[in-house]
Amino acid sequence: MKAQIAALLIVAVTVGHAAKFPDSFSRCGQEDGKCLLAAITATFRSFYKGVPEIGLVPLDPLRIDKMDIVQGDGPINIELNFRKVDLVGFREAQIKKASGFTANPTKMELNLLVPVASLIGGYKINGKVLILPIQGQGSSNMTMVNCDITLKWVGKLVDKNGKQFFQVDKSKANFDTSRFYMDFTNLFNGDKALGDNMNVFLNENWQDILKELKPAIAAAFTKIFEAVVSNVFNKVPYSELYLA
Repeated sequence: MKAQIAALLIVAVTVGHAAKFPDSFSRCGQEDGKCLLAAITATFRSFYKGVPEIGLVPLDPLRIDKMDIVQGDGPINIELNFRKVDLVGFREAQIKKASGFTANPTKMELNLLVPVASLIGGYKINGKVLILPIQGQGSSNMTMVNCDITLKWVGKLVDKNGKQFFQVDKSKANFDTSRFYMDFTNLFNGDKALGDNMNVFLNENWQDILKELKPAIAAAFTKIFEAVVSNVFNKVPYSELYLA
């Protein structure tokens, strides 16, 4: 299998109908798990700026045009909207698991560890965090340390114009982190005292806040990754992902 397929599933936006991979990409045999882990990790290190020949967009930073986190129940009730944000840190990603990339795939899984992953860009927030109201619009930085991300998807091979493509039917993303930092500028219409105090409060209570927000964040990641995965599999015949 092309060792870089899992990386493509995360970050590629467009790939030509006849995918042409650079010779500098290492290749792995089908179901060669050890080779696959090493080769995909090497891809993040060496090709984080992207590979235009195959439509691989930059891995670091990874641009996300739109991401919404809506939490309406419990002690946290907010609507947090991100626009044109960059996910930074994937250059240092280490692939821990890549499974299901077989000749007749049904379930696939990719697990990677990013030492420091930061979501940086514009935000808008309104609602309540624990006991305090919060509102603002400006720039933000949400950083996760030791971000452990697991992507899973299920599907099947389907025939299209004489070739087989993998069709994603369902996907799910989860993550864990050992520390969660938040910084929002221009909270409360630019009131510096209130904004600074709120940022201190958020970071002092990050564990409780993340516990409440985690399902909503994971759901947002799922939508993003599912769209990317489906786009790649729809454009690249499955057989072209393997070592000939």
